[in-house]
Amino acid sequence: MAEKNLTKENRKLHEKLDPRYKKVYEDILIYIRVNTSSESHETEAALNTLLKKIIQTQREGGSITSVTGEDYRAYADSLIEKLPQRNILRLASFLALILVGLNLIFDYLIQIFFRLIDSAALSTTLVVIQFTLEMIITAALVIGFIYAIFHTFRQIAFKAWPAWKEYGLYFLIGFGFFLLYMFLNILLTSIDSGPSFEVNMFLIVLLGIILLALGILGFYRKK
Repeated sequence: MAEKNLTKENRKLHEKLDPRYKKVYEDILIYIRVNTSSESHETEAALNTLLKKIIQTQREGGSITSVTGEDYRAYADSLIEKLPQRNILRLASFLALILVGLNLIFDYLIQIFFRLIDSAALSTTLVVIQFTLEMIITAALVIGFIYAIFHTFRQIAFKAWPAWKEYGLYFLIGFGFFLLYMFLNILLTSIDSGPSFEVNMFLIVLLGIILLALGILGFYRKK
């Protein structure tokens, strides 16, 4: 069966699940999506087989554990072993390009806006070391944040945590990376030595657009 048809069938089968079966399936589904190439034919085929097994068990009034066993994570891991793996670092790298590009675009467009209001020059002094380090650090923090979120999800998957505890943990991770970014950004502003040159801000915006385009292209080609 074609991948698109499998995806449509999986959605229909998903809607047929009773709540007690649906919750377990959705936990397994999210875990698989995080760990595998989510749009691969193999992944959709594995989910289709799982859904049909669960629906058959549902019709017979059996327990979901008769399909998955008592350890849902171990069952999900056994499925993932046979599927194309998601390359988290590559995914994070593309997202880093996107966010670095957006950061340059919005940061310098705002500066351009206020300079136009003040009728000021649209050029700025670019300290090469500071500018380069800022992009590298921003990209590295984005990659680290995404990797940390994926890793944390794997560790807490299938645990009976209340929503506030799970999302609170994600918030703390995000807040920690934000504080680290702010601290490093303060350190970067103190760097005013090394080669520098005047550059039109629109050129920096153009650089941001190029990075954004490269990130989006890489992200969707990978998908």
